[in-house]
Amino acid sequence: MMPRLVRFLMSGGSAAAAEYVVFIAMQGALGTRWLVLSQSTSFAFGFVVSFALNRHWVFRSQGSWTSELARYGALAAINLVLGNLAMLLLVDHLHLQVLFAKFVVMGLIATWNYLIFSRLVFKPSSGT
Repeated sequence: MMPRLVRFLMSGGSAAAAEYVVFIAMQGALGTRWLVLSQSTSFAFGFVVSFALNRHWVFRSQGSWTSELARYGALAAINLVLGNLAMLLLVDHLHLQVLFAKFVVMGLIATWNYLIFSRLVFKPSSGT
């Protein structure tokens, strides 16, 4: 059986890849003038992939999907606001290249999500 942390890293990588591809496509089409729209839309794509994989595969949750989605969504909203602020800071004020800044922001958000997910969002099955 694969350890939960490894499953978390794999699902996070999948969600991050989906988010990053959407971000690259939007930045290519819209440019940095639409940075927050690109960040927010790509974040939403990553959210869907991440919730599904974390709930069903990583944590194998047996809890109510609606209450878990509400808690997950609340955390995602906080992550989105902090991510948007970080993107603006890194790109507009620290002048980092936009794709690198996106990568940094995604890494920062992922670092605190594991503990929050495992303790506050998902109800693990007895076999986890």
